[in-house]
Amino acid sequence: MVLYSAGRTTSYPVDPPPVGLRFHYLGGGDEVGNVGVVIEDADGTRLLLDYGLAPTSPPRYPIEAPPVQDAVMTHSHVDHIGMAPWLCANHRTRLHGTALTASLSEMMWRDCYKISSIEKYPLAWDKRDIDTALDSWYHHDFGQSWKHHNWELTFHRAGHIPGAAMLHVQTPEKSILLTGDFDTRDSSLVEGAKPVLADILFIEGTYGGRYHPDKMEETERFLEAVDRVVRRGGTVLIPAFANGRTQDVVMILHKHRPHLNVHVDGMGKRVAKNHLSHPSFLKDASGLERAWRWAKKVSSKSDKKKALSADVIVSTSGMLEGGPALWYLNRLRHDRKNAVFFTGYQAEGTGGRELLETSHLNIYRERVYVPLETEQFSFSTHAGQKEILEFAKACQAKHVIVYHADAQTARPPLLAALQEQGHTVHEPQNGKSYIIQD
Repeated sequence: MVLYSAGRTTSYPVDPPPVGLRFHYLGGGDEVGNVGVVIEDADGTRLLLDYGLAPTSPPRYPIEAPPVQDAVMTHSHVDHIGMAPWLCANHRTRLHGTALTASLSEMMWRDCYKISSIEKYPLAWDKRDIDTALDSWYHHDFGQSWKHHNWELTFHRAGHIPGAAMLHVQTPEKSILLTGDFDTRDSSLVEGAKPVLADILFIEGTYGGRYHPDKMEETERFLEAVDRVVRRGGTVLIPAFANGRTQDVVMILHKHRPHLNVHVDGMGKRVAKNHLSHPSFLKDASGLERAWRWAKKVSSKSDKKKALSADVIVSTSGMLEGGPALWYLNRLRHDRKNAVFFTGYQAEGTGGRELLETSHLNIYRERVYVPLETEQFSFSTHAGQKEILEFAKACQAKHVIVYHADAQTARPPLLAALQEQGHTVHEPQNGKSYIIQD
């Protein structure tokens, strides 16, 4: 269970910055996921934004956080909240987020703990710390400001997934916007993020250097591929992220292919119930409710066997790192009529990336050949290069800090384009402190 050494192992400086605003990435500075950034001013006002882990194999963890009284969790994906229980258990940190993010956090943490137990990788927190973290939540609505010492904090819609928030920080000297994961485009589930004027913009660059295809054209390409597999008598397995993507895919299939036999398995079922109990965070709550009634939910062993003859199975995990999706794939791989369609980012080191690149995969600790049709579709709910540039320009930010981006591929073209647009651009590295004075 032990991850951090006893005593002070954080790289964060002891004293406040002499002037200006300091930012320091504990994780996510020059990588995708594993996010944690501390901002602090010369008065010693300090805030942590997100504290996650990267669900790769094995997982990656952020640097130990310094003592923080308050931390803001932008949304409920594990690469942003996965290490929050450690904060609450060790620093008695208060967690700030939307009501939906807080509601979803328990199942995300319990799933994280379950997977760590199965995969035998260490966590810095244990099961008891989840209860401490759940008691540490403070909920804030979009547009509702609250005080953090002499800073004023406000949440704005981030798009991405239901409940996701951007954080606007108004200090006596500067206006700061931290996007978390965001997207300016509407999805089936949520409305896109809108720009907020800021002097300093912290922006995620997961899809820096990449341009998303037209959403309607990509949806049609996906639906035609599903039709092709179904016509030949096969089943399409869609490994989908439980929190956001599962619900989005089910809504698309219900809207455009209501005649199909679609089964849903995994944690996405419980996530959808949480979504529906917080309708104000959804773009079309009634649409999700109709789609969810239409899809067949797998809840027993017999249901699983029935699902093997379905047209489409939507199941966690989204990167084939465990969950029911592996159970289905282990059975579907023997019939070449079947297919595996990915609708989200497949991180390096994950089962999904390995399958796409090698047609092999570790299933229950055995490396197997999977001779099925595999294809990837861009249903991303992260802003692409075009959306990021337009957003930064509309925010009129002088300083732009690009994080949550691959430092070798995604960040360089995005940095160049932002500089051409007139911004002063920063490319942080984990464990290093930076000060903005002007």
